[in-house]
Amino acid sequence: MTDKRTGGLALGIAAFNAALTIAAAVVTWNGGPSPWAAAAATSVLLFLVLLRKR
Repeated sequence: MTDKRTGGLALGIAAFNAALTIAAAVVTWNGGPSPWAAAAATSVLLFLVLLRKR
């Protein structure tokens, strides 16, 4: 991510994706974790990796 514009766009998309999957995990949590919880964890990890590379 050497290009600032591309890096910022990738970081923004990753943050938006993480927020949406976290919201889906919270909404679908009925007495136990759903597959959305795993997706949310993966999205947050990807966001943190991109944030660290920036």
